[in-house]
Amino acid sequence: VLPTTVARAAGAEGLAKSLRNLQQYLRNENFSNDTGGQAQQDATINFDSRGVDFGWWLRRFVAQVKGNWYIPQAAMVLKGRVVITLFIHRNGTISDVTIIQSSGHASLDSAAANALRGSNPTVALPVEYPEDKVLFTVTFIYGVER
Repeated sequence: VLPTTVARAAGAEGLAKSLRNLQQYLRNENFSNDTGGQAQQDATINFDSRGVDFGWWLRRFVAQVKGNWYIPQAAMVLKGRVVITLFIHRNGTISDVTIIQSSGHASLDSAAANALRGSNPTVALPVEYPEDKVLFTVTFIYGVER
């Protein structure tokens, strides 16, 4: 066996041991909490696509809204859902952002509404969509399962 091969094998074994130690350390620091102490935050979107493929559009819109969703520190302990309706016009303008179901916590409600308002304008609707605007219902979920 060549000396460099032995050295590489020893180095790989040391790296594997270090990674196992790191995993053990992280597990202990998070008190075996699989979510690392973080609450689950997510959003669902409902709308009538009228048979038009919104796949690419929806991915961009979701990324934009999530980028503007500043989750308040209160979400670490509070749970709830905020349901919001809004219109998105052909040119991507967002209007009539309305909270139709509150979470019961003003900070959670405001963060959700501001994520949508901060995404104005968004990407123009797909050219195939037959209407001038689309009614969306967005549900923001704080710390609870869907």
